[in-house]
Amino acid sequence: MADGITVSGTADPYTQQVYSAGSNEKNTLTVTSFIKLLAAQLANQDMTNPMSNSEMMGQMTQMAMVQSMGAMTDSITTSTAVTSQTYAAGLVGQELTVAVTEEGPNGLPVPVNVKYGTVVSVNLTGGVPMIKLEGDDEEYPLSYVLGIGRIDNPYAEEGKDKEEEDKGGESEEITEEGKTGNPLLDENLYV
Repeated sequence: MADGITVSGTADPYTQQVYSAGSNEKNTLTVTSFIKLLAAQLANQDMTNPMSNSEMMGQMTQMAMVQSMGAMTDSITTSTAVTSQTYAAGLVGQELTVAVTEEGPNGLPVPVNVKYGTVVSVNLTGGVPMIKLEGDDEEYPLSYVLGIGRIDNPYAEEGKDKEEEDKGGESEEITEEGKTGNPLLDENLYV
């Protein structure tokens, strides 16, 4: 039987996550219910063949480990949320490259382009930090950030991307003497 159902997450639609039923009183063994179960097991054991001390200690140790792992998971989840919120808040004033998406054939967002802009605010009220860029009314989840600063568009077609790069960026031409005319480049050209 499978541990959970594979679904796409809302926090990061590009990775698959696993959905498992949440815990409740009927499907979770708490410390109280474990002690009640252990007491019932001891009260109803066969007196001619009682449970060994090592078996009882093993069960108690397993329950303690399950509790510790649950506490550790909660702690890591909280720590991760605080870290992502702190990181997102630190992006205010930074120029970012974010993914622009369209609805794909299966209804999930598919990245098609990038947008450049300076972060003016971060919304931390939901479960996922949402970033707002200057001059743009749309909010982008933190998972849509592709990089700090302007990075090349990984979603552009190869021919178009090269043409836009040639138009937008100035390239230094090297003369016959091997100099570009730019003293900073010429100094480091033959290092």
